[in-house]
This record gives sequence, C-alpha cells and structure tokens, in this order.
Amino acid sequence: APPAPRDLAMHAQMQPEEPGAGVTTIERVDKKAQLKDQFDKEKWWRVLLHNDDVHTFEYVTSCLTRVCPHLSRRKAYSITWEAHNSDQATVSCVWRTLAEQQCVKLQQLGLTTSVAPDSKFEGSKAADE
Repeated sequence: APPAPRDLAMHAQMQPEEPGAGVTTIERVDKKAQLKDQFDKEKWWRVLLHNDDVHTFEYVTSCLTRVCPHLSRRKAYSITWEAHNSDQATVSCVWRTLAEQQCVKLQQLGLTTSVAPDSKFEGSKAADE
C-alpha cells in the first residue's frame, strides 16, 4: 500500500535510493472545466412524462406546474394530453442535473418519468446548434 500523504516525506527520506523518492505530484482538478467538458458533450437533456392509467389529468397537470415553475397550467395540461395520446411527452429540455432533479421530484409525486439526451430526438436542440 502506498504511504499516507503525511508519511510521504518521511518515507522518501528513509528510502532515498528509490526512483522519484521525495517528489510528490499534486494533480489539480478544475471542476469548472470538468463541468464545461461534460456540458459540451451532452448539452441538453429531456425530462419525459410517460402515460399511466392511474393519475387524473388534473393531478398530473398540478404536479408538472409544481415541479416545473416555467410551465403554465395550459402548457402542463397540453403535455399531460400528449403523454396520454402518445405514451410519452417532453416536460422540459434542460441541462442534465436539472433534468434529473425534475425527474426525481415528479417520481416522488408518483408520476412515471425518465430523462434522455436531447440528441436522441428528432428536431433536438443539439441539432439546431
């Protein structure tokens, strides 16, 4: 096992014949650059609402407006209707972290939701860029 960081200097002094003894490389991770790289790889994610035969239109519409404040009741109802007729509908198209948060919140309210990369859809935002 490699020595613990605080023991590294002592280990290097005791083992001067080892190659690289006493030399420590510290790798800095630039979180901002890491997030940018991740965002550049897959910028947009969709939150998908899947049809179920359990919840009423009113309940689903209410859940959508509660979790996604950018949605009007009219738009939320339209999404609910689309999911009912087509088995799934796009609730929002946002960056991955937000998509996952919205998905989990809707699932906690009992709805069947998922996330998927927007690039997998025809007419995606990624295709427009």
